[in-house]
Amino acid sequence: MPYAVNLDGVTSMIGSRSEKLLKTLLSGWARDLEDYDGLRDDVGQGGADVTSAQTALRHMVMGEEYDDRVGFIYAYCLKIFLAARADTDFLSNNGWSGMRFGWFETVASELKAAGVDFDPLDLIFGGSPVRLPPTGGFPNIGHLGRAEMPAILAKFEGMDADMVTEYGALDAIRQIESWLRTCVNSNRDLICYYH
Repeated sequence: MPYAVNLDGVTSMIGSRSEKLLKTLLSGWARDLEDYDGLRDDVGQGGADVTSAQTALRHMVMGEEYDDRVGFIYAYCLKIFLAARADTDFLSNNGWSGMRFGWFETVASELKAAGVDFDPLDLIFGGSPVRLPPTGGFPNIGHLGRAEMPAILAKFEGMDADMVTEYGALDAIRQIESWLRTCVNSNRDLICYYH
């Protein structure tokens, strides 16, 4: 799940201590927060003594201490901050949506054959752009900063597309390229989730 993000705008919200922002996020994304609590319960982290998604969101806005037991809840709450920004765009991911994890290795191999030195796993294993407790890989988050993307995008310019033979791989590669181009052209960062 790729997002073109104004990271400065997102980080200005985290730790802002704005009661107004907190109220807006809690009410506007109440359903999402309930879903995140459902995930917490599904993995055996439920119970009154474990931080709820609503509380995790409050921790993030108010700059309070995080609960390391539920790092994944904070990672999902970060998506609320992304969604709350008018300058965040969810980018088309049909070349990646619903694919098994092995698809990353397939696309990496096809990129290498085509002469592009880029591993798509960097999109999901680069880590969060903001401090979060460890997620244990659920979900994985990757971040490419706007300053580093022009050089990465340049690697795609010399690609020999005729060397990409795996069905669907060229579409997936072109999609990565479009994500990078969108971010470079709009001076935004790229944040990707895999879950």
